[in-house]
Amino acid sequence: MSKSILVIGGSMFTGRIFSIQISKNEDYQLHVVNRGQFPLNLKNVKEYKCDRHSPRMVARLLPDITFDVLIDFCAYNPGEVSSLLEALKGRIKQYIVISSASIYEPYDHQIKNEDDPLVVGSVGDRTSDYIYNKILVEQETVKTCQSLGIPYTIFRPTFIYGPFNYSSRESYFVELISRGHVVPVPTDSTARFNMVYVFDVARALELCIGNEKAYNEIFNLSAPEEITYSILLEAFEIFNGGPFMTKPVTVEEVLDNNIPLPFPLTEDELFSGKKFADTFEFSYTPWLEGMEKTYKIFYSLFIS
Repeated sequence: MSKSILVIGGSMFTGRIFSIQISKNEDYQLHVVNRGQFPLNLKNVKEYKCDRHSPRMVARLLPDITFDVLIDFCAYNPGEVSSLLEALKGRIKQYIVISSASIYEPYDHQIKNEDDPLVVGSVGDRTSDYIYNKILVEQETVKTCQSLGIPYTIFRPTFIYGPFNYSSRESYFVELISRGHVVPVPTDSTARFNMVYVFDVARALELCIGNEKAYNEIFNLSAPEEITYSILLEAFEIFNGGPFMTKPVTVEEVLDNNIPLPFPLTEDELFSGKKFADTFEFSYTPWLEGMEKTYKIFYSLFIS
């Protein structure tokens, strides 16, 4: 019997890849609610144009069925989870929400696990609002799901990379390289960071649908490789088939001149994705493999 999946968001980056992958599987019936700015136009996927901030309208637009899972890609503020789940009360069997690994209290030279402390702050300070609101969304998820008797799963991905990434991260460098521009190379950056391939996030979500191992759990999503600017740019040179124009810059110059380098410069952002991997016998895509595919896709777009 096919499973009914309700997605909130799902039209841009991670949600788009998930929707594309799921649409290929006849065992799923996919329903996607978003504002309609980037329609999916996928076969066997039903799309509903509606803002999540109108939860009663969402409830009226959707067919009168019980969804096996609701996957929420765009819960950013407190109130968004509770209002949606209340409006769909009795129609959702499982709730999965995408949070962020950025909510952990920052400290260097430590790999952050799911039990590590979160940022302490308040709305309105530079902690920032995005991070603190994600913490509030997680707290609201647990409270609301417990109240309604819905099993939840919270994902905390690190830097997600891959096709359709609208954040100027890996694409920042690929665009400069493909167009023959000079690439700034931070010479004294010491930070290490993890990344996770967008297709791995999609696979992880699918594994959790109706899976009791995922119920009422929090998981980091992070491939194990520790990346630095040096590792990143050396890989891009390999993918490029040779050197590209570079300009050495110091961290101080990056900050003084507002050079938009997309990854941490001096503070490590390392996370363990081992809990999810062990629970589901899951293997992350090797970073070089995923990044090479990503590089080639972005490169072809920028030179076209």
